[in-house]
Amino acid sequence: MIRLLIVMLAAFVAQTTEYLPIGLVPAIRQDLGVSEAAVGALVTGYAWIAALTAIPLIAFTLRLDRRMLFVGLIAVVIVSNLMGAIAPNYGTLATTRVLTALTHGVFWSILAPLATRLAPDVPENRALAIVFAGISIAIVAGVPAANAIGQSLGWRAAFAAFAGLGLVALIAGVAGLPAVPPLEPRAPPSGGRPVRQLAVIAGITTLSVTAHFCGYTYIVALLDDVAAISPAAVPWYLLLFGLAGAGGTIVSGWFPGRPSTLAMVAIALVTSSEASLALSGRHSILTAVEMVSWGSSVSMLIMGLQGWVLTVVPETPDTASAVYVAAFNGGIGLGAALGGLVLAMAAPTTVLFCSAVLGIAALIMFSVFSKGSIHDARWGTTL
Repeated sequence: MIRLLIVMLAAFVAQTTEYLPIGLVPAIRQDLGVSEAAVGALVTGYAWIAALTAIPLIAFTLRLDRRMLFVGLIAVVIVSNLMGAIAPNYGTLATTRVLTALTHGVFWSILAPLATRLAPDVPENRALAIVFAGISIAIVAGVPAANAIGQSLGWRAAFAAFAGLGLVALIAGVAGLPAVPPLEPRAPPSGGRPVRQLAVIAGITTLSVTAHFCGYTYIVALLDDVAAISPAAVPWYLLLFGLAGAGGTIVSGWFPGRPSTLAMVAIALVTSSEASLALSGRHSILTAVEMVSWGSSVSMLIMGLQGWVLTVVPETPDTASAVYVAAFNGGIGLGAALGGLVLAMAAPTTVLFCSAVLGIAALIMFSVFSKGSIHDARWGTTL
């Protein structure tokens, strides 16, 4: 459990680092004299770099001890956050974000396989739930904490604070994690069912994540324009979303069925949540219910997709996870771009309807290819 908690702490630092500029947009914009779009690019550009580099970079690290790689990646996050804290201009800050983004794909590619190897006696879905709770905590506490630090001490202090927390994770990793040698080289599947399965999962991941981020990237504007939530109440709805995400992670840890089933249930819930938000009108209670459904289902989606990947290509889990990470981050970038384009051209509800259509497309893709093509093992037999 201690090993998994160390990895969870690192996941929390890494995920919050990715989202740091989101809660600091006004402060960074004013201090560095750039537009909001330029600050937003520090997040969207981050996602695209992670998507494009995950697979080639993981290939260069396959022979490294996973504990050493884990610690090294956290060290890069620490250095880049420290550099961000003292960045004199936007160009320097953007460079630090590129540096961190290069670690992102590798970090999230090794995280799930590392968790299962560090705790082999823990059912796989439960180990993943503990480690990936770092994502939920980042949404619930990390981003708001960064915003609070930024408002009271300045945005640079927020970067410095998470560099310090990263140092805690690094020291804990050095002291508390055992050596985890790389897996014995095995020939990755070059054809047949495993490759087809991985390609289908990548496609479903891209569609479903695009569906989520098409709406979620602009959730503040949607709560205002579609649900008529007052600006003062928006943080509470976002907190509700994050808390529901934590609950979804817990549910995923005890889910007894196949990870692919969990992923498809989650996609259906994300799709229905976004569609109902568009259709329900200006009802605060219904909006709260929809935020709970949406937040919990996104966490279930992440768990289901990651677990699904590990079950279909067990011979090369790091490489398979890299494909998943690339597809996931590609979906983040596509969703943000598509949502912004639709929001500029049509009514805000259209963004939610577009998201729902993409979710339906992901479900159709699963239905079409599941007939004889998608099979995966049931999670942990000790449940």
